[in-house]
Amino acid sequence: MQISNYTIEDFVLDPSFKKWVMQPNAESNLHWESLLENNPMKYKDAKRAREIILQLNAKNQPRLSDSEFEKMRKDFDLRLSRKTEVKSEAKDQRVIPIHSISTLEKAIEEPSPKAKFVDYFNLRVACVLIFAISFGAFFSWYFTDLPVPENNVALAMYEEHTTVPGVKSHLTLSDGSQVVLNSGSKLRYLKNFEKNRRELYLTGEAFFNVTQDSLRPFIVRTLETSTTALGTSFNVSAYQGETVDVSLITGKVVVDKDNLLAKTITLLPGEALKIDLENDNFVKSRFDKEEVIGWTKKRIIFQKTPLFEAIRVLENWYGVQIQIKNRPTHQILLSGKFQDETLENVLEGLRFSTRFEYIIDNENVTITF
Repeated sequence: MQISNYTIEDFVLDPSFKKWVMQPNAESNLHWESLLENNPMKYKDAKRAREIILQLNAKNQPRLSDSEFEKMRKDFDLRLSRKTEVKSEAKDQRVIPIHSISTLEKAIEEPSPKAKFVDYFNLRVACVLIFAISFGAFFSWYFTDLPVPENNVALAMYEEHTTVPGVKSHLTLSDGSQVVLNSGSKLRYLKNFEKNRRELYLTGEAFFNVTQDSLRPFIVRTLETSTTALGTSFNVSAYQGETVDVSLITGKVVVDKDNLLAKTITLLPGEALKIDLENDNFVKSRFDKEEVIGWTKKRIIFQKTPLFEAIRVLENWYGVQIQIKNRPTHQILLSGKFQDETLENVLEGLRFSTRFEYIIDNENVTITF
């Protein structure tokens, strides 16, 4: 949806925007917040449109038919489009009447230019009031069966945690669940969650140790997938451009993806699901626990890891930018295990088997093959 050219009226008449204002939920909140973040100049118009929808949703407003409403709107547009020229010598200049009283008083002596300006201003104000009343009647008819939301629903608050490269974060959620957020990752969720579910949105990688709550499933959404649990511990890795990897440590989770999985996939302890979003396929297999969650204990473990993925790990882990020169045409796989080592020691350990040279210049690293 493109809202870059929306006016206040466009927002008011947009069905999805009206539904968001009148009956908000977590999904519509995220949808409209994302649109407005990408179009910050539209916050003011959207806010005004919301006020119009809420204030004019009064059931005691007189109802107008569609034809009456359309006629009044066109008349309003026509009146505002005409320009009034104030000339002292133009004795026959007239203000367009908006009701019968104006016609009855047309024989009154022509007012001064200053008075004409005041009359024109009053005309514009009157037109705005008429248009507002007509909108009130229209929305009274349109939203007759919709309840006016309470402010505490419409103004849902979200928690957001972001870790910069080189930093990891340990979080305790409102339900007691524990989260370790890896470097270069972001976690977003509704504060205190909803009554019937605990829903989180992840970009990057995180380890979850979920508190049991049979009435509120714990759902982690990332890219196009969702992982649902009740009381369990699992790891999710979903960096842009890479596969989505879900690895279950304890308990049980259900993984789903829109338009890919014919049915949901259930994982048992020790099982992992690798989802290739680009090629629309998935692989279920066993995994090495130390390799998957070693990062939570300050361990870097490469086990035949593709070069581009290893570079992403090192950049996030040490907060550097790595440039590759003379990259070989064949696929390069890296292997090695490092416990709380410096970047120099890690590169030194990898270069013997892979045969590359490196230069570390503060936050810039160059690797040459």
